[in-house]
Formats: sequence, C-alpha cells, structure tokens
Amino acid sequence: MRKAAVRGLLLAVLGCGPAVAAESTGAADAEKERIRMIVQEVVREYAASLGSKQAPPGARAVLQNVVQDNQKFMRSHKPDYFKPFADGQHPRATVVTCADSRVHSHAFDATPDGDLFMIRNIGNQIATAEGSVEYGVRHLRTPVLLVVGHSSCGAIKAAAGDYSRESGPIRRELDTLQVPKGEGGMSGVLLNVHKQVSRAMAKFEPEVLSGALTVVGAVYDFRGELKQGQGKLAIVNVNGETDPKRIAMLEIMQDLDAPPAKSTGRKKNRY
Repeated sequence: MRKAAVRGLLLAVLGCGPAVAAESTGAADAEKERIRMIVQEVVREYAASLGSKQAPPGARAVLQNVVQDNQKFMRSHKPDYFKPFADGQHPRATVVTCADSRVHSHAFDATPDGDLFMIRNIGNQIATAEGSVEYGVRHLRTPVLLVVGHSSCGAIKAAAGDYSRESGPIRRELDTLQVPKGEGGMSGVLLNVHKQVSRAMAKFEPEVLSGALTVVGAVYDFRGELKQGQGKLAIVNVNGETDPKRIAMLEIMQDLDAPPAKSTGRKKNRY
C-alpha cells in the first residue's frame, strides 16, 4: 500500500508539472522553493520505497566491504587510539588533493587521523574549495598547506581538451583549472600544481610572509613518470620556488629522507 500511495502521489505531482510551472510563473522565490521541496521529498520517498530494486549491481558488495573493513578497524583500534582527537582537532597540515580514487593519504601519512585536514576535489584546486582551505589555514592554523597533484589526472586531461558536453557543475570546476589545451599529461599536472601554490600564496600572503605558513606543491607519481620511483610524493614547489636544486637547499627540506626517530607507533600526542 505504501509503495502504491507514494507512486500515485509522485505521478500526480509530476503529472501536474506544466500546470505548476504555469501557476508559478512570476511567483515569489519562496513559493517556487516550496514546490521544489515538495517534488524532491516525493521523489525521495518513492526511491526509498523501491528498496533493493533501486540498488545498482555491486552496491551490496561495496557496502558490505565498507562495513566489514570498519568492523576490523574498530577491533584493531581501542578507545585509547581516539583520545588525542576525540574532542577536537589540531591537524599538522591542510592538504588539498584530487578526488581521484587512486590518491589517498596512506601514500604519505601512515597515521593521518588527527594529522591531516583533508580537502578533495577534481584537480586538487583552491578555487572550488576556498572556504575549506581557509578554515584549515586560518582557523585550525596548520603550518603547512600541501597541494597534491598526481600522475594520469583525469581532471587535467579533461580541462586540456573539449569538455563542452559535460554537465554545468563539472564544466564550472574544470573552468577554474585553466589548463592550456593539449597539456593533459604530466606537464599539465605540474603546471596546475604551480598555479594552485601561486593562488594559495596570494590568498594567504600575510601568513606566508610572517612565516606562519609554508605552501608546498607536490605530485603523487604512482606511474613513475618523474623518474623518481613509482609511488613517490615528489615535492615540486615550496612557497613559489620551483627549481629542484634550490628547493633541495631550503632549510625545510633538509634531512627529510633521514630515518625517523624511534617511536612506539603513533606520533607523539600533540594535543
């Protein structure tokens, strides 16, 4: 009965679409929003009533994997593990990475919990996540803003080609990448990282000039295109400096490859 009722209501609302549109022509924005919310709620109710019939192939297996992996995580991480960050966050770095499924924090931080304020979007860009980046830098006061591009980036490839047939939201995000046409490979990835660092330095100039913030650009090279090893996080820009030899001479870059001090596991409690 519930499915039949919802389906009937959905058809009734959708069936009167033209009439509603005609009546709402010139109506107040509040009335238009009310109508939109009604239609949205009916569609949501109808989708929920479909149950498993609505799920795409493989969805159950994905959800099962997520739940089981979370259960393993809970078993292996006792309450003490969460104490340092259970009541607040004090991350050491704000990190802007691409949303690409091949790019994850375990490649450059074995224990990211409480360490990294993560921001992900297509093309690891500042423009489409400016508020989040600002929150990390100015509210959480992280001393590092790390922008991570990656090899074989689909967003860079798309931005360097013809994406006119993409949806409006995707086009708008690709527009802000400003990658030259034909530069869809590693050259485009590097150029984009440098542009994001420049944009960040302009926005956070007071923090950079005062020494409170270092902006770092890097490329997670899981294809080994930069000839530094497959899976290397190659630092290619530090506060606007892009010359490899000069970067290597910077104080912040000294002894980065030295073995870490002996520890008991997680990093020392910074809270």
